[in-house]
Amino acid sequence: MNTLRLYTLALTLLLPPMLIAQSGHQPEQQGPDRPYDRIENLRKVRLVEVLELKEDQSVRFLARMNEHDNARRNLMKERGEALDRLERLVRNKSEESEFMKGFAEIAAIDDTLTLERKSFFSGLSDLLTPTQRAKMLIFERRFAKELREAMREAQRRRKEQESQ
Repeated sequence: MNTLRLYTLALTLLLPPMLIAQSGHQPEQQGPDRPYDRIENLRKVRLVEVLELKEDQSVRFLARMNEHDNARRNLMKERGEALDRLERLVRNKSEESEFMKGFAEIAAIDDTLTLERKSFFSGLSDLLTPTQRAKMLIFERRFAKELREAMREAQRRRKEQESQ
């Protein structure tokens, strides 16, 4: 995929949410056009490009990545629910033993998340070369950094607009 096509795709995915955010209108956050889904799609497109995957390879890679993302999302949902229960325990001034059960539950979910990540990464060895797996890890770090910076910039712009 050439650079021009990549930038066109990025603009197609990211421009509408930016325009909506600037207009102050907040649409329903459901369905495939949620900003999170757009970011995930951009991440996948860029990752396929960085890894220089062939079409058949990219189909298999993205299928595995989708499975991993779904499993991770479900585990994060479980973790959030466990933290909600912990928050209720704090509000209700519960017994220490109840907190200990909550801590153990969260630790178990964290362990499962770690195992899921390890399993996904090691499971890619039949599909990606060691160099491609290294590129994937480096890409993930860079993409997360770029996303954080973009969010800070959007927040800064919003604050400037509010102060005017």
